[in-house]
Amino acid sequence: MLRLIISPPAAGAWNMAVDEALLIGDNSADITLRFYEWQEPTLSLGYFQTLADRSRHSASQDCTVVRRASGGGAILHDHELTYSLVAPVGQRFGASAAELYDVAHQSLIEVLSDWNIAAHLCAGEELLGLGAIEPFLCFQRRSRGDVLLGAHKICGSAQRRHQSRVLQHGSVLLGTSSVAPELSGIRELASGSPELSDLRSAWLGRLAHRLQLTVGESVLQPAELEVAAQIREGKFGCPKWTAKR
Repeated sequence: MLRLIISPPAAGAWNMAVDEALLIGDNSADITLRFYEWQEPTLSLGYFQTLADRSRHSASQDCTVVRRASGGGAILHDHELTYSLVAPVGQRFGASAAELYDVAHQSLIEVLSDWNIAAHLCAGEELLGLGAIEPFLCFQRRSRGDVLLGAHKICGSAQRRHQSRVLQHGSVLLGTSSVAPELSGIRELASGSPELSDLRSAWLGRLAHRLQLTVGESVLQPAELEVAAQIREGKFGCPKWTAKR
């Protein structure tokens, strides 16, 4: 079964805590898919970035900041669709980290093609000439397998493993944010771009087909909510965690 959770917009610390609670929790579902949004523009730092690095991006200086447990560049979460997948590594996704990336990113490309939007995976030659110093923002970086629309990155994902499970979460950039004006989303790059709810519904269907799983709608259980609250207070909502680097 593909356990589906659609969460209402929430604070950054809560969103990160729920992802971790699902990763470390004891759930019998084959794979859990969560779609979520953000209640305010939020800057999430990659695990290895320093808090001081945020001074490199003046437009988001007044935004709430949270540190992810996954790596990569900073993401300004605003006009986007965010997803997370929690899957057992031994059963289906133990052979290669790239396999789960491929499932998510290829299915997104297929869905966008239904709106005549020709996205593609970032190839090796598109990594050339980017320079030795990586940009602060994730969507200005390139990794093999990112989803590009023309020369613009519109989706990137990151992973974290815990024992026998893997968490993969990522963002689909739907539109330009006033606190990240240098980034163009699907709305700016393509005509007839889908609304968030339509994209989410279509992507769900394509993901379920690729995974060969039946969708079962769900909500966070009381035990999961309790664990998430503990993680938020002790980790993602804690200034010490945010400033640990």
